[in-house]
Amino acid sequence: MFILISITYYSSVDSPTTIQLIFVIAAGIGFCFNHLFLATPLGKKYYPIPLALDSLLIVGFVYFYPESTLYLILFGVNAVTLFLIAENKRVIWGFSLAFFLIWGVCLYYIYAVTGTISIRENTINFAFILFEAVVGRLIHKLLHAQGQIETQYGELHDTHLALKNAHQQLHHYSRQVEELTLVRERNRISGEIHDTVGHKMTALLVQLQVAKELMDSQPEKSRQTMLLCEELARNALQEIRLSVRTLKDHDQPQSFVTTVKKLLEDYQVMTGLSSRFSVKGDVAQLPIPIQLDLTRVIQESITNAVRHGQARECSVQMDVSESTVRILIQDNGSGATKVSPGFGLKNMRERVLEHGGTIVFESTSSEGFVVKASFPLNDMQWQIGGA
Repeated sequence: MFILISITYYSSVDSPTTIQLIFVIAAGIGFCFNHLFLATPLGKKYYPIPLALDSLLIVGFVYFYPESTLYLILFGVNAVTLFLIAENKRVIWGFSLAFFLIWGVCLYYIYAVTGTISIRENTINFAFILFEAVVGRLIHKLLHAQGQIETQYGELHDTHLALKNAHQQLHHYSRQVEELTLVRERNRISGEIHDTVGHKMTALLVQLQVAKELMDSQPEKSRQTMLLCEELARNALQEIRLSVRTLKDHDQPQSFVTTVKKLLEDYQVMTGLSSRFSVKGDVAQLPIPIQLDLTRVIQESITNAVRHGQARECSVQMDVSESTVRILIQDNGSGATKVSPGFGLKNMRERVLEHGGTIVFESTSSEGFVVKASFPLNDMQWQIGGA
């Protein structure tokens, strides 16, 4: 546009002078140099300098060609450049005030040389300057918005990658916690096998020795001792099978409800104990450690029901809420007038208290045994000392 208008200025005179030709060529070169400089990083930083040089060259056209008002179109092109790249509002206001001052001087000079001023052409060309300024600013805002969108998109992409990595790490840590929990449970079951089965096997050896001593002198008592040994061996074998079943199930993860149902089915096959199992609420929200300990509480409760209470039926009821899980295990065994916690009941209490829960044992002679336990899911509390 600068070059085109420069040529138009030169062609508008019938007999251009050498000075006018030299100025037009110099102005065209100056306009090209200034705008090539504006395209560089240094030019974008010091843009007021080439814009000021453009203004001086435009004023030169007024001096050499006072009869034309095309210089305002050149100011319009300058306005596009200014409003397109300027960030500082003070620079914009400074150039705007300088334009009106230069325009006033140009009008005075044109009137002094030609004796006339075309209000119509000046008005039209000034409207073009305003239009160019508005267009330049709109393009500036559009480019600025596009840059912000690209920046925000980049930040969003980085955040997405960070969240994805965090999710993968969290999943990895969750798997590690689950594996550590299962290892811990295996170790606990191994300890229980050692304590309970080992105790029974020790008692079995002692009773076998007693039966051997009484075999000749008291055959009837020896026979009764052998029957007791058979019962001890049967109980020990049953506990080994159930513990091994629990370990095997942990190697093949399945839902808590499926695990408990399988446990009750195994007891029904091995002992003839019939059972009812009911669940209220979402069991899937229970943490893995609580699921494992609930399974062991149920297992220990029905084992005691058969071993000590000779129960034939039992019911297991669970109620899961957002803050608590409660379990009620009741059998129809012989019961007891006084509850004296042995190894099994103590083990259940330790499991429940470890999660900040509570457990209660209730029993009445000939009315069965009841186990009530609750586990907090959000707010855990422990009582140390006191009454």
